[in-house]
Amino acid sequence: MTDAELVRRVCEGEKAAREEFVRRWSPRVLAVCRARVQHAETAEDIAQETLLRGLTRLNTLREPEKLGAWLRGIALRACLDWISEQSTSRAHLKELSRSGYPEPLTDDSRLLAPEQNEERKRLRNEIDQLAEELREVVLLYYYDGATYQEIAEMIGVSRATVNARLAKARSRLARRLAVMAR
Repeated sequence: MTDAELVRRVCEGEKAAREEFVRRWSPRVLAVCRARVQHAETAEDIAQETLLRGLTRLNTLREPEKLGAWLRGIALRACLDWISEQSTSRAHLKELSRSGYPEPLTDDSRLLAPEQNEERKRLRNEIDQLAEELREVVLLYYYDGATYQEIAEMIGVSRATVNARLAKARSRLARRLAVMAR
């Protein structure tokens, strides 16, 4: 089902379409939020708020085929709202991003050897240190499984730009992780 068809069916009140909307867009919206707000729980809350805003305002979407870009815009505004609310407490923000706050374990990570979990933590920390535009494509591509084309449409750039950003991110991550391994 295309995004335009999904929008039409959600607007008609179809429950299965609402469920598909959430299933399809939750990971991508979360990746956008996680790229901007580096605290996992906060990013999840903002992503849920974004999906709720999207669902309640879906009938205002003029170009249903551009659902991804529209949701990204909502997510960016929601992230900016949260960041501006936190701006009075800059020290608190720095503390959150550096606190080493443990992320929930996924079922598969419990099965990994301790050194593999440590490698994953280092990788996540290094991804968090990437510039926002690089972090976003990495999260969308590797954690959400979005294609170059889907990412390009969602963030409003060409596939070549997505490719270049991923290459730049991989290069930086490889360099940083190699330095850490020494």
